[in-house]
Amino acid sequence: MRSLSLVFISIVAASSLAACKKQSAPEPSAKGEEPVIKLAPEDIVTIQRGELQTGPRISGALEASARSVVRAETGGTVLQIGPELGQPVKKNDLLARIEAKALGDMSSSAQSAVANAQAQLDLAKREVQRTEALVKGGALAQRELDRAQSQVTAAQAQLNQAKAQFASSKSQLGDATARAPFAGVVARRSVSAGDVVSPGAELYEIIDPSTMRLDASVASEALSTISLGKSVDFSVRGYPGQMFAGTIARIAPAADPVTRQIQILVDIPNPGGKLIAGLYAEGHVAVEKREALIAPLGAIDMTGDQPTVLRVKNGAIERSVVSLGVRDERAEVVEILTGLAPGDVLLLARATKNVVPGSKVTIGNDKPAPAPAGSAAPAGSATEKAAPPPVAVPTEKK
Repeated sequence: MRSLSLVFISIVAASSLAACKKQSAPEPSAKGEEPVIKLAPEDIVTIQRGELQTGPRISGALEASARSVVRAETGGTVLQIGPELGQPVKKNDLLARIEAKALGDMSSSAQSAVANAQAQLDLAKREVQRTEALVKGGALAQRELDRAQSQVTAAQAQLNQAKAQFASSKSQLGDATARAPFAGVVARRSVSAGDVVSPGAELYEIIDPSTMRLDASVASEALSTISLGKSVDFSVRGYPGQMFAGTIARIAPAADPVTRQIQILVDIPNPGGKLIAGLYAEGHVAVEKREALIAPLGAIDMTGDQPTVLRVKNGAIERSVVSLGVRDERAEVVEILTGLAPGDVLLLARATKNVVPGSKVTIGNDKPAPAPAGSAAPAGSATEKAAPPPVAVPTEKK
C-alpha cells in the first residue's frame, strides 16, 4: 500500500511540473519553425571602403626587349656548340662552329693569288723603270714605255681582285663561327654537335632578361584613355596573387584589321629576372585611382531592372536595391553609390541558389539568430521541450 502511494505522488508531481512549463512556453507556430540555412565564410563578403582603379583592360604576352635569333650563314656540319639553355653569355662568346674545310682551302688559294698578283705588280713596276731609262737614252721608242705602264695598271687591277677574293673567303670562313651578338641568356638552342645545317638555319636564340616588355592589345573604344607613359598594372599567369607594373612605351598607329584592337608595348623593369618571356599577362591601364565603397561583382544581381544584392541582416536575408558607380575590372569590384554602408554583409552569387529573401541564416559556427519576440522558439530549445509523460510503474502488491 505504501508503494502505491509513492507512485501516485510521483505522477501528480510530474503532471504539475509539465503544466507549469506549458504555461511559460510560447505558442508554437502553426506551420512549424523555418529551417536555418548555414552559410560558409567563403559564401559572404563584408564590404568596406577601398581603392578603386579604373582603366581599359589589356592582355598579351611577355617578351624580352632585346632578342636575337642567331642563324647559320654558311652550310656544313656543326663541329662545336657553346652554352646550354639558360646559361648566360657575353658579347662575342662562341655559340657554334661549323665545318669549313672547303672555305679554308678557298681562303688559302685566295691568299696565294694575292701574293702572285703582288709579285706581278712589282715586276711590272721594275719593267717601267727600265723602259723609262732606255727611252730617255733613245734606245727605245715612247710606245714601249706606254706598254710597260699599261702592264703596271693591269697588274694592280689583278692584285685588287685577288685581295677582294681573299677578303670574301676570309669573311665566309668567319661566317662558319657563330657568336653572341650581345650579353644575355640562352633562351633556346636548336642544334647539337654533328648536325648538318644549311645557310639560314636557326642555331641559338639569345635574350636580355634585364628588361622585358608586354606586347598587349587594348580595345579601340579605349584609345582616348591611353597615352605614352601611362602606368599599367597587370598580373602574370604563373605568379598568382602578385601584381606587376610598367609604362606604355609604344602605341601602334593602326588597329588590327580583324580584331579592331590597338597594339601597345609596355616596358617592364625586370632586374631580378623574375619575369619570363612567353608568359600570358592581363591587367589594365591605370587611368584613375580613388577611394570608394566597393563590393565584388559576384555579389551584384544585374538580372532585374535595377541592380540588387542579398544582404545578411539580423540573421535573415533581405534584398536591397543599390546604385553602382565605376567598375574596377582588374580587381572585379564595383563602386557602391547608395543602398549599402561599410560593414554590411553580402551574399555572393554562388551561394544564392537555395536562398531567398526572408530566409534565416547562420554563418560558419555562429549560433542561429534569436527568434523575434512572440514567435515560436527554434526547434529543440529548452522552452519547447516538454516533460516526458508520466509512466505508471508497476509494483508488487504486498
